[in-house]
This record gives sequence, C-alpha cells and structure tokens, in this order.
Amino acid sequence: MNFEHERDSFLKSLKKTPFPKISSKQVVMEMVANAVAALCAFIVYKVLQNFIVVKSIKNLWGLGNKKDKMMVSKETFETISSIVLFVIVMFVFTYVEDLIENYLKEREETEG
Repeated sequence: MNFEHERDSFLKSLKKTPFPKISSKQVVMEMVANAVAALCAFIVYKVLQNFIVVKSIKNLWGLGNKKDKMMVSKETFETISSIVLFVIVMFVFTYVEDLIENYLKEREETEG
C-alpha cells in the first residue's frame, strides 16, 4: 500500500470539498448566544435548588427539611434539572441567536 498516494488523494478530496465561509460576526453571535444560554442555565439550576431538596447526610435524609421544599433523591433531581435546563437553555439560545441575527441585518441595511 502506497501511503503517499493515499495522502495525496485525501488532500485532493479536501480541496474539492467546499467549506462554508464563517465570518467573525457569526462567531461572535454564536459565542454571545452560548454565553447567555450558559448564564441562564446557572440561574435555572440555582432556582431549582431553592425549591427542591436532595436527600443526603447533610440534611439527615430529609429530617432537617424545615422549609417545606419538595424532597427528592439525587437521581430524580439530576433528571428534573437536566430536562428543565435543556428546554429553557434551548429556548434562550434560539431566541438570543435570532435577536442578534435581526440586529446584524438591521445594522447592515442602515450602513449599506
């Protein structure tokens, strides 16, 4: 087997493959949308912790629950938080990305 022939054919196929051009505006847009979604995820997780108590040795498996919070196991809390975080973060990410795209389109129309 000729390694150089394989390498050359691979490089030729890469040259033929059209890669999408990504502008710096698109990169910044994705970074801002990701940052806002991550911030939202942290906030939602903290809010969930205010309403749900996980049974553990820290609260004597629920005996130390004085605030009448919903008491769940660790696995249940992880499941609930994962589902809620996924739904909210996807909504926020999509919304922020759409806002930024609209802003950039309006800005390009006013400039040009």
